[in-house]
Amino acid sequence: MLLAASALPFLWTGCAVAPRFPAGAAILAGETYKLPPAPDSLRAELELTAFSGGRKTSVSAALSAKPRRDYKLDLYGLPGMLGGSFLWTRGQWTLVLFDREAYAEGAGEHVEMGNLGLREVSVHDLFSCLWGDFFPGDAPVDSLAAELPRDLHPLGGGSFGYAGVAGDADNAGKSLPWQVRLDAHTGLVTEALREDSAFRIEYSDYRAERKGGGGRPVPGKMRLYRYRDAVLEIKVKSLEVNPHWRRDPFFIKVPKGFSRLQRP
Repeated sequence: MLLAASALPFLWTGCAVAPRFPAGAAILAGETYKLPPAPDSLRAELELTAFSGGRKTSVSAALSAKPRRDYKLDLYGLPGMLGGSFLWTRGQWTLVLFDREAYAEGAGEHVEMGNLGLREVSVHDLFSCLWGDFFPGDAPVDSLAAELPRDLHPLGGGSFGYAGVAGDADNAGKSLPWQVRLDAHTGLVTEALREDSAFRIEYSDYRAERKGGGGRPVPGKMRLYRYRDAVLEIKVKSLEVNPHWRRDPFFIKVPKGFSRLQRP
């Protein structure tokens, strides 16, 4: 079931408030700043658009998340029809494609989804901006703390660099530099990119999420690139911080008779 329409006000409550990123403003001013803690959980209604071979495909999606611990993403094709579900919890993941009667399983934080080319980025970094973390590739897997990169340093022109962690198959164990670019007036992060150009995220359409978020800025749109090519766009339709779960959403069951895929 898609998120109820009553959840829509959670993201845009107080949307007249101009969004700002205090951490970014402090960084630009050369000051120290401690990120506010991430919420314990959140729920979001999204629109995902995948780009591949000159074509694009859009689906609606519902995300349930406990930052850096559990993620459940339900994808919908026709209105109200569940096409697929992805669950990542404690390092193990399961993908079920109901419309294909197939599933895949695996371990680790880098998951290859079809031809999107997203294995270069951790599963934690796909949606981390929803809870105020705009520094992909930085936090270790076993860390739940919201922290700025320890080695964050200015590069000029509003850009800052830091040493990220590469965990994808091609760069396992390597440290690859990342950069973020900040807006000089608001401190908002406009872009995060890995130095080898394998992965880049653009953030735009910011709103100030107030209910339960303490004014945390939330981008209404994120576009992900791999080697200059757009691969995925994420639009945020609604966001609920620390929702009341009627039942545990972090569960998935593979129906009997579904075939196992070697590669999702």
